[in-house]
Amino acid sequence: MLLFACHVAAGSKQPIHILSPSEDGQWLATANTGCEIHVFNLRKMKLHCSVPAYSSCPTAVFIHPTSCNLVSVHADQQIFEYSLKQKEYTEWSRQLQRQGLHPLWLQRDTPITRVMFNPKNPAHIVLNDTFMFCIIDQSLPLPEAETKLYNQMLLRSLPQPLRLRESHAFKICKNYQHLLSVNLLEDLSLVVVERPLLDIMSQLPAPVRQKKFAT
Repeated sequence: MLLFACHVAAGSKQPIHILSPSEDGQWLATANTGCEIHVFNLRKMKLHCSVPAYSSCPTAVFIHPTSCNLVSVHADQQIFEYSLKQKEYTEWSRQLQRQGLHPLWLQRDTPITRVMFNPKNPAHIVLNDTFMFCIIDQSLPLPEAETKLYNQMLLRSLPQPLRLRESHAFKICKNYQHLLSVNLLEDLSLVVVERPLLDIMSQLPAPVRQKKFAT
């Protein structure tokens, strides 16, 4: 009934593929295959706002527990942050769109499947796909196109003054593959569950029919 009510209230006919409630239970963000994102006020049981439409389908949506900003990541790897209070994109999101994401980030071919936030540091956004997880520190400058995006090993080798100069907002870890789940615990430990695809494939049943060339 809730999904049906969401469809009717938003005037949408497309299937919903993402449901993301806020931690306090006030908000519910929905994303559908028509690239629409709607946010409902569950306490008032009505549509609160619709995020401006973007041409690429959302793959992950999450509402920040303290700022009430909605972060969405899309199939083309773009990232947006939308203020539910102001009903507009945040200044950080506008700056990100003006500067543009790093070319190596946009070249990734696996979608972000989860977005989280560090409860002890509101400026930290944690997200992951199948091959990496990333902590975006909104207090640091965005990486320029000529900047080394995967720079964690480099930073470890630099003295502190140089490390600060070379730091940027995207902290990416590619040590674990393939990622089934990434979660933050209350003590700020990060739990990463990985499982090689070959292990999963080895447990699948034999195919009923295997197509052969020229048959």
